[in-house]
Formats: sequence, C-alpha cells, structure tokens
Amino acid sequence: MGVSIYYTARRDQGLTPHERGEVEGIADQGTRDLFGEIQRRLPQWREAGVVPAGLDDAAEVCEGLGFYRDAALEAGVVLAGSSKLSHGRCGTEVMLVQIDHYVDLLADIRRAVPEAAWRVHIEDSDLVWRDGRYHLPQ
Repeated sequence: MGVSIYYTARRDQGLTPHERGEVEGIADQGTRDLFGEIQRRLPQWREAGVVPAGLDDAAEVCEGLGFYRDAALEAGVVLAGSSKLSHGRCGTEVMLVQIDHYVDLLADIRRAVPEAAWRVHIEDSDLVWRDGRYHLPQ
C-alpha cells in the first residue's frame, strides 16, 4: 500500500515567472538533497534490515516533489502536487527521513509563494503549520 504527501496552494493571482523559478529551484535542489541522504543511508539500512537487500538506488525508495501541470489545476489553485513516500517494504525510519525533507522543502516553497492558502496532508491527515514549519498532527 502506498502513502503519499499532497500539497496545494490557492491564491487569486497565478505564479509569477520569478516565483515559478524559485519553486522549481527549491524542488530540484531539495530532491537532489533527499536522494543524496537516502543513498548515503541505504547501506546502513540494508544491513539493519530497514530496507530490502535488493534496493540499491534512492530512486527505488522514494520520489522527489512532483507538481501537477497547470492545465490540470482547478480555478484558484496556483500550485499542487504529490509525492509517494517509501514503499511498504521499507521501515518507518525511511519514511520519516522523507517526511522531514518534504516538510522543509514545502516550508521554503510556501515562503516563495506569498499570500497563498496552503494545505499539506499525508493521506487524510493535515500537517500543521506552526513556527514557520509543517508538523505532523499529534
């Protein structure tokens, strides 16, 4: 069973070219950082049995931030997307590393798209925006 994180920003005005460039840059760098962290930890996780022995590449474990095409967005939505968290054969630690990266990236993206109303959730659980960062609900 797959678990995903979803993110949506609503605002009356669309993204400016500058905002779009910032969002893409944050997402690209964040994805590289996430894959680097996962790749660095894979040998340790394999040895501990946290990930299956056959997983050798971070891309087999997770995916970066993915945004829906503008044409697929409903009116008032300026940015939306989803990312699948690690597949079910991996331990919780792998998913928590991903969530930690995603919430940091989404906080940076939120700051790059001012005056938008955001919703970030993992399946049916909304993350809470507090102190400039998203947090898992308690």
